[in-house]
Amino acid sequence: MTRIGFIGGTGPEGKGLAYRFALAGHEVIIGSRTEERGVEAAAEVADRAASATVTGGENAHAASEAEIVVLTVPYAAQADTLPPLREACDGKLVISTAVPMTFEGGKPSMPAVEEGSAAEQAQALLPGANVVGAFQNLGAAKLWKGDEPLDQDVIVCGDDDAAKQRASALAKDIRGVRAVDGGPLYSAKFVEGITVMLVGINKRYKTLAGVRIAGLE
Repeated sequence: MTRIGFIGGTGPEGKGLAYRFALAGHEVIIGSRTEERGVEAAAEVADRAASATVTGGENAHAASEAEIVVLTVPYAAQADTLPPLREACDGKLVISTAVPMTFEGGKPSMPAVEEGSAAEQAQALLPGANVVGAFQNLGAAKLWKGDEPLDQDVIVCGDDDAAKQRASALAKDIRGVRAVDGGPLYSAKFVEGITVMLVGINKRYKTLAGVRIAGLE
């Protein structure tokens, strides 16, 4: 069992991933800007995963108490949210799930990121952490839907091989998920871009499509 802390874990993606990891037997801490919101979100997850250990609090509490930190705060809030957590994240695996995305005329688009990607920005803001990009392509609605296999791949990008392996093992704890090594952290921008495309596909086809890499055993 691993203690996993979610930064900005009160949104759909945070609660969805927290729910799946709680079902897999991990201890989950849901963080938020306020303790009250973190506790409320934790109660929602705990209600659906009755045998799991799920608690909530402020982001700083989640980061300091966790063994692995998962960033589910929106990309637009990263620059303000992460710097105060630097010390708490030092030496830890930090998983970035954020996707830079805006909507223009109802159409999703991906703005330029100075660092290259949301994951690379997270690494710049948390220089003492081992940041890995993963889980960007898993839809929140499907994660929260129930304990059904997802039949999807999670592409894991990072510069530290041990951190990537640890994130990959965590991904495989979600039923029906396979982890795929996506290369260095630099490649996270391509994975994030897939999510922007998926939003359009899912809207047109009215589905919850994900990613599966063909040709791998």
